[in-house]
Amino acid sequence: MGESRYSDAVGRDEVVPASADVVVVGGGPVGLTLALALRRQGIDVVVLEAHPGLSRHPKARGVSARSMETFRGLGIESAVRGAAAPDDHVRFYRGRTLLDPDGVVGPPPPTRRTGSTPSPGVLCSQDRLEPILLGAARGAGATVAFSRRVTAVDPTASGARVTYAVADDETPRAVDAAYVVGCDGANSTVRGAAGITLRGQRGLGRFLSVRLSAPLGPRVADRRAASYFLAPELGGFLAVDNDREWIYQHPVPPGAEAEALRADLPAIAARVRAAVGDPDLPVEVRDTMLWRMDATVAQTFRRGRIVLAGDAAHQVPPTGGHGMNLGIGDAEGLAWRLARVLRGQASSRLLDGYAAERRAVAAAVLAICVDNSRRAYEIDDELLLGTTYGAEPPVVAEPYRASGRPGRRLPHVALRGDVTSTLDLVRPGGTLLFAVPSSAWGAAVAATPALGGVVIAACTDGAHAVAVDGDFERRTGLASGEGLLVRPDGHVVARVPPVPSPRGLAEVAAAWAREVHPDAPTARTSAR
Repeated sequence: MGESRYSDAVGRDEVVPASADVVVVGGGPVGLTLALALRRQGIDVVVLEAHPGLSRHPKARGVSARSMETFRGLGIESAVRGAAAPDDHVRFYRGRTLLDPDGVVGPPPPTRRTGSTPSPGVLCSQDRLEPILLGAARGAGATVAFSRRVTAVDPTASGARVTYAVADDETPRAVDAAYVVGCDGANSTVRGAAGITLRGQRGLGRFLSVRLSAPLGPRVADRRAASYFLAPELGGFLAVDNDREWIYQHPVPPGAEAEALRADLPAIAARVRAAVGDPDLPVEVRDTMLWRMDATVAQTFRRGRIVLAGDAAHQVPPTGGHGMNLGIGDAEGLAWRLARVLRGQASSRLLDGYAAERRAVAAAVLAICVDNSRRAYEIDDELLLGTTYGAEPPVVAEPYRASGRPGRRLPHVALRGDVTSTLDLVRPGGTLLFAVPSSAWGAAVAATPALGGVVIAACTDGAHAVAVDGDFERRTGLASGEGLLVRPDGHVVARVPPVPSPRGLAEVAAAWAREVHPDAPTARTSAR
């Protein structure tokens, strides 16, 4: 079947401790992002990955603006951008074959020029993204161990015990954790151990994904794109480097013997040549994988000490490129909550907010991607920027518009100096963000237990000056003197009045308590 789908072992000898705050099962992009985010908040984390190394198959490629903002906050945006394809490759080609003289290349998506984000999305294939995430997670102190196949997850008095085997050695080993997060894909062992079922549509299509090398760069020099859509029976190509490295997605007809097709490398090479439109093209099949297009979401994202994220929680059609990005959003939304719970700053009920919010987002994105699969669509790099917690649906397929209303992501406003975006002012304990300094609010926050950990940030305090006067108020919709209370993942909790009157302070403190300490009597008492 060609060369191995995984890189050489990069963690088989990693020593796994007997216990950890969090055990993450699955070392793909979502699991590694979660591990890095947890370590950035001082949480002890172990990642167990069943495969022997990182994926060589660039399964996911599009890293959206919202994910790049997450990576910005984790300190790896520049590394990811450096590993990405050129920006002008992010467009679609449509033709009968790859070399169809009548083929058409669409323009780059207009969302890349809106100024809505300091971190536009990129085309960075999974085989290039994962080494960056692995290095950052390990550099931050996470234990990431490969060739560890999890066989059971059982409740304990203080959390859960994860039993695993190492490579071909069936001797059971175990690690105890306060929480276990399943990031182990569509066939999640963790989800099964929790007794959580999937709901939705399965078998929307079957595909043979072929990683190959072929000298196509000069042939597509005038039509470089991210994706090449061909005649339906031929499938399409996904660019890895738009030169020699490619993915060919071949639709498997109903009733066809997929494994037999996968094993016939000469037949696969012939199908590639037919899709290209060149019967003499030299083709080297590097590896293959079969996959099924599903549109499902877990009935719940949390059961006790077990939490789900990424493909373990939702399987989204790739039409739109939102699947991996949805999982990265899960990791961001979960990390700050787990950190607060483990530090004793909130009860486990805080995790119920994660389950409710992210399941609703997954269902909305899933519906958009299913619709995309039935029609010609374009890349919407900013779709997830418009995520609105507390709205129904929380994600809609329409152009992003900045807003400072509760539930929305804090708008990006350009700043002058070393800090170049309002997004960079968000802090792990929460942030009160004003256009101008507010000494009255600083004193009020310091005297309010319910707002413990919240810091004050101002956009015009000399250090953080707005690049365009009035832009913060315009993009947030705030009146003069008003501010925003922002939680650690950048979403707005409440609008803050200009002066902290007793009533205004009580309303802000109560809003914060509902978000970060949902069942704490002391927080609610202090808010009244």
